Order: sequence, then C-alpha cells, then structure tokens
Amino acid sequence: MQIAPSVYFYPFTSFSENNCNSIIIDGPEKVLIDPGHKHLWPQLVRQIEADGLSPADISLVLHTHCHPDHMEAGEILEFEYGATQAMSGIEAEFLNEFGRDFFPWMGLDYPQGSLGRQLEPGPLNLGDKTLELYLSPGHTPGSLCLHWPEAKVLISGDVIFAHSVGRSDFKGGDHQALAGSIARLAALPDVDILLPGHGPSIIGADKVAANFQAVKAYFR
Repeated sequence: MQIAPSVYFYPFTSFSENNCNSIIIDGPEKVLIDPGHKHLWPQLVRQIEADGLSPADISLVLHTHCHPDHMEAGEILEFEYGATQAMSGIEAEFLNEFGRDFFPWMGLDYPQGSLGRQLEPGPLNLGDKTLELYLSPGHTPGSLCLHWPEAKVLISGDVIFAHSVGRSDFKGGDHQALAGSIARLAALPDVDILLPGHGPSIIGADKVAANFQAVKAYFR
C-alpha cells in the first residue's frame, strides 16, 4: 500500500505473506528494501502488482541487514529481473563470515546471488531523490537505516520497532551499540513516518518521538 508519495509499505501480517516488512521507493531508480523469504516472494509480488508496480522495474534491492528473513528473496530479483543487490560493506563482511551461519540455522541454503554494491553511510542518489544512509549497528554489525528528509520517512530495519527494539543476542549483536544507534536516529529531524522491519508503521511526528522516548527508556 502507498503510505507516502513514492513510498509503498508491505507489512508482515501473517506467515503466509512474509516474515518482514518490505518497502518500495518509487522513481526513476526503483528500490525494494528487504524482499523477505524466497518461498513467500509470490505473495509480495501480488501486493506489489496490486499497487500498479512491477517487480521487473526494480533496479536495486537494498538489504538493511543480512538475516535470511529479510534478504533471502534477493537472488530472485537478481536472476529473474537483473536487479542489483546491496547492503553495507560492513554487513557484507559479516555475511561472508559469521552471518553465513544464520542460513543453515534456519534450515535454508546460503543465497546464490551476489552483492553488486556495497554501500557506505551517506547520500544514496536515486535519480530524482536522495536518501541518507546511516550505519546503525547493534542488531547486526552493519545494519543500515534510511532517512528521506523530503518525505519525512525513516526506514529502520530491525534497529527499532513500535515500542520495541531489535534483538542484540544473536551473533554479531551488541546491546550498547544498539542503544547508541537508536539515540542517533532519535536525533534526526523531519521524521513523520517510521517504517520498521517488523510490526506496524508509526505515523505522526509526535508518535514517532514518543516511540523513541519509550524505547530509550528501556535502555535506561
């Protein structure tokens, strides 16, 4: 569903749909953030096409982090549509080392696709718009969050949810790093819409700010 101009949000509501929230940023360079599991990709395709979009037009698949429930379907977009997969350089290193273990742990094969881009913190130019990428470790070492100031949208992956935070007890997690990442994100201006990797969106600047305050209190 369209949640803001050029922003489409596909929340995980049941295990027959997906296991994470997926997001599309529309424009000359269409970006799909966190495509989820391979076996649930057909359901996401139906939702995307219902919004008048086509998976074939997606040129960049951006993984906020390397956990299988967020990135496994990326290889489908690469092999079937020619999309480029991307994540932070730090997360790519983690995936090639300890992050590999998450796939057999979840009973899955290691992905056959490739990372065509390794992203660094800073501006991400998408033709007619520029998003800011923030390295936000804690859930994983190289988690990325995306801020689009003009649309007042923050895409937080598994760093922060509605009234909750991402787990830091998995391999590569760091509780103190997660607290620091959340504090930095809370200081960003112009956030009216928070789109997490799981759970509902948070809409309204006051509600977003209140959620950050509640979550920061958890760390105290």
